[in-house]
Amino acid sequence: MHGKHKHVPLALAAMAMLLGASSLVVPTQDARAAWFRPLQHKVNPTAQVTGIEGKVIVVDAGHGGRDSGARGVGGVIEKDITLAVAHKLARYLQQGGAIVMMTRTTDTDLATERDRAMKQRHLGDLRGRLNVVRRQRVDAFVSIHCNSAPSPDWRGAQVLYLKTNPHAKQLAAVMQETFRAELLPTKRDIQSNRTLFLLKRIEGPTVLAEIGFLSNPDEARALTTDHYQERVAFAMYQALVRYFSDPAASQPAEKDT
Repeated sequence: MHGKHKHVPLALAAMAMLLGASSLVVPTQDARAAWFRPLQHKVNPTAQVTGIEGKVIVVDAGHGGRDSGARGVGGVIEKDITLAVAHKLARYLQQGGAIVMMTRTTDTDLATERDRAMKQRHLGDLRGRLNVVRRQRVDAFVSIHCNSAPSPDWRGAQVLYLKTNPHAKQLAAVMQETFRAELLPTKRDIQSNRTLFLLKRIEGPTVLAEIGFLSNPDEARALTTDHYQERVAFAMYQALVRYFSDPAASQPAEKDT
């Protein structure tokens, strides 16, 4: 749950991210520049049919370590669900030819000891995730979270994006459509946001996927199963393939006003 709600082998790529091994990342030429390569998401006529061949995609498993995220029906914990789905998504993307970077691969966070000493663990964790993006050029960023609400009736996966980011809105729309087709019933639409830390600071196709409500018995139960986690991961994979394969992706939706 976000906010107040709570070609390179994958293993080598993840290790490079965690250890800061510069030999396996592509540093930005100008730290002030946007992280994603301009026009990189346009369809290359010679690209393989997956559309994600060679794309550098960051998969962000929300929460971790001391930050468990939302707690749901039956004691299910958000950080465990997001990490499991992140690993599955990373595997699908790698098999499709993408270069995958994960912000975390274990039950930990990205805050430093200094962050903890200054009682800024949460902010330090977010900065750590942002630094993963800034250490190399990437083509898309997907943050995975679970939702929670006071009422068990609330349900449905939903994709969030920065209100002023048209590339993000385009990916969010594709992913939301895929969620409707592949996951438990949802009547939710994409939702714009102006405040989330990572969405505000990462340009290009950047989305936060709330993959279900842990406070809803049906979704909580499903999200603890390997089968449904695979469905969620594959739905996100399909959305990324569609985004990068569709010529319309080079004509993103207009900015919200």
